[in-house]
Amino acid sequence: MADQPNIVFILTDQHRLSGVGAYGETPCQTPHIDRLAAEGVLFENAYTVYPVCSPARGTIQTGVYPHTHGVTSNIHEVGCSVHELEDRPSLLPRRLQAAGYGAGYTGKWHLGTGKDSTFQGSNRPATPSSIGYEGHDYIGHGGAGTGYDDYRAWVREKGYTPGVKPWSEKTTMIRNGVGVLDVPTDATVPAYLVDHCIEMVASFQARNLPFFISLNFWGPHGPYHATEEFVDMYRDVEIPPWPNYDWPSRDIPGPHHLKIHWNKEHLTWDDWAMAVRYYYARVSMIDSQIGRFYDSLKETGTLDNTVIIFTADHGETLGSHGGLLDKGWHHFEETHHVPMIIRFLDGSQAGTRLPEFASLADIYPTVLDLAGGEYDPQAIHGTSLLPLIRGEAENWRDTVVTEFLGLGNIATSMKMIREGNLKYGCNLTSQDELYDLEADPHEMNNVIDDPAYREDVSRLKDRLKEWMVETQDPALRMYRWREREAIG
Repeated sequence: MADQPNIVFILTDQHRLSGVGAYGETPCQTPHIDRLAAEGVLFENAYTVYPVCSPARGTIQTGVYPHTHGVTSNIHEVGCSVHELEDRPSLLPRRLQAAGYGAGYTGKWHLGTGKDSTFQGSNRPATPSSIGYEGHDYIGHGGAGTGYDDYRAWVREKGYTPGVKPWSEKTTMIRNGVGVLDVPTDATVPAYLVDHCIEMVASFQARNLPFFISLNFWGPHGPYHATEEFVDMYRDVEIPPWPNYDWPSRDIPGPHHLKIHWNKEHLTWDDWAMAVRYYYARVSMIDSQIGRFYDSLKETGTLDNTVIIFTADHGETLGSHGGLLDKGWHHFEETHHVPMIIRFLDGSQAGTRLPEFASLADIYPTVLDLAGGEYDPQAIHGTSLLPLIRGEAENWRDTVVTEFLGLGNIATSMKMIREGNLKYGCNLTSQDELYDLEADPHEMNNVIDDPAYREDVSRLKDRLKEWMVETQDPALRMYRWREREAIG
């Protein structure tokens, strides 16, 4: 491998595992992501640090969990401690700059509004360019990215006005923002972002700089908008119900009630299946642009010196577990378990599938190890994946943790720790959860009170407490307080 390879980091938004063909049987077609898996390393058990956009993205830039970097909910919501990501030498782009890299960024940001704000003690405005990236500053959430002036000018130059055709399906639209785009694929936001990435590659090469380019798609996070060609791809495809679709979500107490679809009792699987078709269509549209970027790198000879990393910030429920929508407020695999693939420039490890636990927190040290950048391993929560890939890792983690501290201006404290096939969910303010993924892969039976798992529960509580100590989780005090109350 070259001493300083180029690195392309591709992040999709709210991308569930069923939306990647390489992860198993699915109607969803992702030939270009699947090609990355065939030519690289696929992590079978990768988990987000937090199943919400801003906190997960903060971890990619810092290498630490949200309870440490402070973006503890979506920015500018109650429950978020840091609303504008603070610039500092330890951020990923600053580390890359120090290593001699050009750092480029395009697409969804969601780590700052770029505006002064006193809301909840917000710090200085944060944009990609304010922390060391070149490229676009698309501040805030951005929806689907269609509202930014740069995109609208670009698409007008192509002779189009972006819009969405009226809903014409015979099923009920399960949420606002499901439909067919009235522009061709080469005039969509994903195509625009890839055009910009191709331009950034040329710019960095003209300056003889090794580059790190972060390509951040808006999607398949809603709105589930796709062009006609990709919607038609799924028009007659059967979408089978999720295995846990009939889970009695209303009858089982727990925080997941905040995410049960408001119209659940009046929706049929046909309604959900149509939404899944549009979701998959959006995935395939994005996948086509990943393929276009890959082909551009190959045609220019750049691919031979470029590592490509693909992952997602978190997943999506989309009707699973008895009609849940979106993400947050539960511990289920649909939102916590994410795709993660690394394609190396020399073709080494092609087709490898690793079962060990990986975390979104591992992206930061992995990128810096690839770049030859410096960082303090003791100051971050992730671990470079390179030793694991090379078979050189000693004592690799046997647990992985996902935290959730709130969403939609409601705060909480929930932690999930997985060890082997057991998943313990700590809810603090409601009954805890335990799922045996070997016996119950779709998480339909909470065995937290089953005497046969009593020792497992005790061990996992201790392991979670150890993790909280190691990562200096401020919730540790309340966790210990609750355990004392339970004992007393």
